[in-house]
Amino acid sequence: MTSLRTRGDGGRLLHIVVAATAATLLTACGSGDTPTPGGGAPDGSCTGAADKPVSLVVGARMGSKQPTIPGEVKTLLDGAAENQQGLQVFRVDGEPSRAIKVSPVIDGKNPSQRRQQVAAAVKQVTSVVTDLGPKKPEADVLSALSQAGRLTDDGGTVVVMDSGLATSGAVSFLTTGMFDADPGEVAEFLASKQLLPALRGKTVLLVGLGETAEPQPALDGNLKLRVTALWEAIVAKAGATCSRVVEVAPGRDAAKADQPVSAVALPKPVVFEPCGTTVLADSGAVGFRPNTAQLRDEAAARTTLTELSTLLTGGSQRVTLVGNTATHGTPEASVTLSRQRAEAVKALLVQAGVAADRISTVGDGQTGKYHKPDLGPNGALDPVAAAQNRSVVVELSCAR
Repeated sequence: MTSLRTRGDGGRLLHIVVAATAATLLTACGSGDTPTPGGGAPDGSCTGAADKPVSLVVGARMGSKQPTIPGEVKTLLDGAAENQQGLQVFRVDGEPSRAIKVSPVIDGKNPSQRRQQVAAAVKQVTSVVTDLGPKKPEADVLSALSQAGRLTDDGGTVVVMDSGLATSGAVSFLTTGMFDADPGEVAEFLASKQLLPALRGKTVLLVGLGETAEPQPALDGNLKLRVTALWEAIVAKAGATCSRVVEVAPGRDAAKADQPVSAVALPKPVVFEPCGTTVLADSGAVGFRPNTAQLRDEAAARTTLTELSTLLTGGSQRVTLVGNTATHGTPEASVTLSRQRAEAVKALLVQAGVAADRISTVGDGQTGKYHKPDLGPNGALDPVAAAQNRSVVVELSCAR
């Protein structure tokens, strides 16, 4: 059993059972068991109010790039200061804390004096961001976001400037399977435990998600999308007015920090065992659109299955494809869907030249030998465990 520890909640442990394979976190998040939360604004329409407070959640910590303040965020800071609204900076580390709170007083007798006062207030914030460092090991992004949400007035903007790759707290990527967990289910789980940040009535901008530095491994495009989808879902479930991802220029230097963070292990690529079982995670290339047996990316699935088709066409092995689902919906429906997904994988293998009579398919649904417990004591679905149960397992027999 893997535990996720949350700070700021009495240090209690949230137990999440980790099982055997994955879910999709891309454009259509989930394996079809839950709807994807909204709240994002890919068209750029989500902008903070220029006359409301601004809080920066800054990950100037080991494992992230040096934080930079985008131009639009600088404009928000200027507007907030000019309107005498609060400016705050929160550090992301193992025990997040507020680094500074600025309450601007703009009472200059002429425009020039007032501009100078605005600039001075904003400089207090930007100087702190430049020199900021962690006080404690690890990185608890959720707790930092929760502090900022709680201490930012309604109508304000919370700007998260971090990779999003948390290593402590209720959302930690040190937990095996967190990359695979469905974003909507994680958000629902946090809501059920009353761990969502207080973001109702606030705008959230997400800056630099997925941009890592040593000792964290670099994330490819797919993993960056998963990290982004997770935090967008959490923000949306928390009731933010809207959220938007703000891109930053690549190639920034690593943040300078002396407090360590643990290295996150990335999902391993699929390698087919010549004699044995291989799990095709639903979050990987052989994944499906929600509630369907339609492959999310058929070309990517073909590429992944090339090695398996080569093994089968070059030998006399037989293969069994076992579909599995999380414990959601009716058992009958999950059996049907899991069998249809196994059949979809079989179809690609047949198209690649494998004889159909050498491939068997089974739909185990939410039961079977590969299923691991994914319900908590109260019957709620554990998101990481559920993700691990969504798979097509390849059983390749040895030639005789």
